[in-house]
Amino acid sequence: MIENHFKATGCRYGKQYFCRFLSGLMVTFVLLQASLPVQAQDDALPQRDQKKMVITSKILNEQRSLWIYTPVNYASSGEKYPVLYLLDPDQNFAYVTELERFLSDRYRIPQLIIVGIVNNDRKKDFTPIHSLIFDGKTDSSLATTGGGKNFLDFIKKELIPYVDRNYRTQPYRILSGHSLGGLFAIYCKEAAPEVFQSEIVISPAIYGGNMEILDRFSGFLEEHPELGGYLSLSLGNEPGGKLAADSLAAQLRQFAPKSLKWQYNTYMNEDHFSVGYKSMYEGLRFIFADWFINPQDTASVRSYQDIALHFARLSAQYGYTILPPEDFMNECGYQRLNGGHVDQAIEIFTRNVNHHPRSSNAYDSLGEAYYLKGDLKRALENYRKSVLLNPQNQNGMKMIRKIIDKQ
Repeated sequence: MIENHFKATGCRYGKQYFCRFLSGLMVTFVLLQASLPVQAQDDALPQRDQKKMVITSKILNEQRSLWIYTPVNYASSGEKYPVLYLLDPDQNFAYVTELERFLSDRYRIPQLIIVGIVNNDRKKDFTPIHSLIFDGKTDSSLATTGGGKNFLDFIKKELIPYVDRNYRTQPYRILSGHSLGGLFAIYCKEAAPEVFQSEIVISPAIYGGNMEILDRFSGFLEEHPELGGYLSLSLGNEPGGKLAADSLAAQLRQFAPKSLKWQYNTYMNEDHFSVGYKSMYEGLRFIFADWFINPQDTASVRSYQDIALHFARLSAQYGYTILPPEDFMNECGYQRLNGGHVDQAIEIFTRNVNHHPRSSNAYDSLGEAYYLKGDLKRALENYRKSVLLNPQNQNGMKMIRKIIDKQ
């Protein structure tokens, strides 16, 4: 009943969309959970489509906990995904994973694997330079600072290879860091620009001896005229961080090559702690600003060729082959089908089953298009393939009986 309703209204059809629809009902609960004080403990991991992993680092000589989120239907899709590496996940994992669902479900960004790197000692990991001076005074709590190089080596040589071996990843990586994590993200951009294609830098806490990074940044930009990707920089209403963030923005404005897309947003109604949510939302929207195409827009999607051209442009832009998602194609097909363009719908649905041969839903949609065209033989073939892949497809079984009765 629910599936038929979605189909009749032109929405994405089947269990895949319905499960994602239900996940949206969890938004309020997740946001309430994210607003509570959370300690950097493994038991803070929200229980959704994610796992807690522990790996042993030879470089850091310690064990590191990871929270790894995989997109909806990751296990059954067979697809590969870009990866967002998230610092301080105890503070932001819940709302960032929900943002991924919210934005990807509306085709504003691709689905992402999200890897949260749980802290052991964030002051050590996130600071490339040992410095006890903070705000002009000696701060003994900074005694362990200066481990940023080792932490970057761990990410490059151990963490990323581990994720790539164990998950289906695309060669596109984003790093997001807030506060000292933002300092580390800037350090990564300068020290190893090839590791992450894009960065989301939120309220970077660049202090004491680590201000040296600001002195080197313009030279780094000038020495890398081929630098690409996206850099989203943001700051709340925080006078103590304004000098460093403004300096980064000024250097980007003067020295960044045109191939590096960047933005600098300030949120005067947010402070150092509340600025993260808006920054993540705007950062993801900025990195994937050209991603969206409306499947219900009859001017933008008239045939499969329109879809193919859009995703070819995205592939060239992001540096890897990007295929249209199954549910997006399904909705495009129903837009054509509901408009009476049956042959165009069949072409789109056929491409969808070619791209996603394990999808019961894709075959079911193609079966419906052939049925409406009057080609009962091909309709029956595709409904049977759909039911074979998903024996619980009641609509497919009903249509098989209906077609057999007609023959």
